[in-house]
Amino acid sequence: MTSHSFFITSLFAFTLVCLSSVSLASGPERVQADELMGMLEGNEKVILIDVRTPAEHYGAHIPGSVLMPLDTLEGVKSLPEGGRIILYCRSGKRSLTAIDILSRKGYKGLVDLDGGIISWTKAGGEIITGTEK
Repeated sequence: MTSHSFFITSLFAFTLVCLSSVSLASGPERVQADELMGMLEGNEKVILIDVRTPAEHYGAHIPGSVLMPLDTLEGVKSLPEGGRIILYCRSGKRSLTAIDILSRKGYKGLVDLDGGIISWTKAGGEIITGTEK
């Protein structure tokens, strides 16, 4: 075996050992809009947190959701209790940021509504417009 092929073989083996010890993060748990509808229809205990702005929330929101704007989450001392916490925004980007912020604060088991309120409405989910709760 030449020194070059020995080096390549050793490098390959080293890379395999390193990669086998790395755990790949899968990211936060996500729920599809139709799954969330099933959860709500089945009376599963769910807490919906809308991380959009107050103007967006009052324009249209999922019934029963709690408004907790993204820009307020660094100061959050507690989250509502009593069910599985599912966060949503318009399309899913801000809710992932919210989950990151809250996870760094020690909260666990947070779920993202994949595609946000856009996917919810496309799936036929009920929305409330105006200032109704």
